[in-house]
Amino acid sequence: MKSTVVKVWDLPLRLFHWTLLLLFVIAYATGSRVQYYALHQAAGVALFGLLIFRVIWGFAGSQAARFSSFLKGPRAALAHVRGLLRGRAESLPGHNPLGGWGVVVMLALLLIEAVSGLFSGTFDYAGPLAGLVPDEWADRMAAIHAINLDLLLGMIGLHLLGVAITSILGRENLVASMVHGRKHLSAAAVAPSQRGTAARAVIALIAAAAVTGGVLMLGHLP
Repeated sequence: MKSTVVKVWDLPLRLFHWTLLLLFVIAYATGSRVQYYALHQAAGVALFGLLIFRVIWGFAGSQAARFSSFLKGPRAALAHVRGLLRGRAESLPGHNPLGGWGVVVMLALLLIEAVSGLFSGTFDYAGPLAGLVPDEWADRMAAIHAINLDLLLGMIGLHLLGVAITSILGRENLVASMVHGRKHLSAAAVAPSQRGTAARAVIALIAAAAVTGGVLMLGHLP
């Protein structure tokens, strides 16, 4: 079947993906070092704001970025797996059904990690919103923050494994696709619309910044 190169991933989504990776690496590298806690906290707050943007973008972004475009039922996910194993998996203009659920789980775990970090409190440090909850709850949030990190690291491992397997069996370079935004699709595939992306991205960024700023202001209330 003939294929054509189609622009799938919009620029805001690609910037989100790689900025998220950078912020997570910074937060992870500084999380166990008290002397770098200010940097850890800054990376965590920025990551929280970025995740708010992604949630908004999941409803207001271009077609391939929207949750409705890649959240399919279990039958679709199983059919995709069977297609991969048989070497006949269809290249889709966006996340495949299995990868789509992986994205949602990853975003959920990242949000849990960011929010629990905001409210965490230990003997060594306190999150920006730890003062809003009793010490007992701050301790619990710190415990959730630590346990959820293990789950998150496991999910990241599964994500990388899934990317590798799909790239090999599906014969498409998913990493490169998330850099330049293009995928090889069947000639009959319709390219996702990119209209109005810039304007919607600005609005989504302003909304995410407002939410993040409001959350931080709560931590400074008397």
